[in-house]
Amino acid sequence: MLIKIFLINFVTLAVLVKAAFSQMTALNAEISSLVRPNWEFESFWAIPRVGDTKPIVVISLLSEKNSVNVRCLDLEYFEIKKTFKPRAKLKREFLHKIMCKSINRAIKNTNGLERIVLKTGMREVGLRFDFLSGWIEIVRIPNPPQPEELHEQGSGLDLHQQDT
Repeated sequence: MLIKIFLINFVTLAVLVKAAFSQMTALNAEISSLVRPNWEFESFWAIPRVGDTKPIVVISLLSEKNSVNVRCLDLEYFEIKKTFKPRAKLKREFLHKIMCKSINRAIKNTNGLERIVLKTGMREVGLRFDFLSGWIEIVRIPNPPQPEELHEQGSGLDLHQQDT
């Protein structure tokens, strides 16, 4: 009896996961086909290792204008990280800036993207852009960088506190 219940639950879960995966793939294909005509990703193919850089952007609906707001997370999170570590570097920062401008222009020129964002049921949607294949996929929005400890273990301040 217990085995039957386990098997039924397992099969039900497998069917639900497959349905969710199919729905996400369909949304990715719909977004890609909608944005691709306005997105000049082919112009980036001459850049070496362009497929290694897949920027993530967050799009959200602006209720007052019925338009889409675009934020490039790699650049935004890099600026946050620089406040904690002024010497921080972003590999291929200039490429990220150019890619972000291209993505922003493509999204602004795409009609009907608001409808897809509403389909997801989320206020903000993370999208990863692949400049090599032209594929756009919905991804989980990563957390912003957090400040690291102000002093490390074993620093002079810790030794002073241990001595007192």
